[in-house]
Amino acid sequence: MTVNELIEMLKNCPGDMRVLTLGYEGGYNDIQIKTDEVVFNFSKNDAWYYGPHETVRYTDNDTGTTCLIITREK
Repeated sequence: MTVNELIEMLKNCPGDMRVLTLGYEGGYNDIQIKTDEVVFNFSKNDAWYYGPHETVRYTDNDTGTTCLIITREK
């Protein structure tokens, strides 16, 4: 998903609607937004619970693509 695709989806929501993400073991948390350098389809982590993309600092790559990351607030 791109930022433009996300904006288009959000246009259909009321401006005062809360934005949440899944909690660690249950429930919901408020979101935190950051950016990170990401390597796409990094296949070293093949366990089902790992996502297919990885931050550059955990790979052998020197560069990645800057991405918007939405996580749960700490």
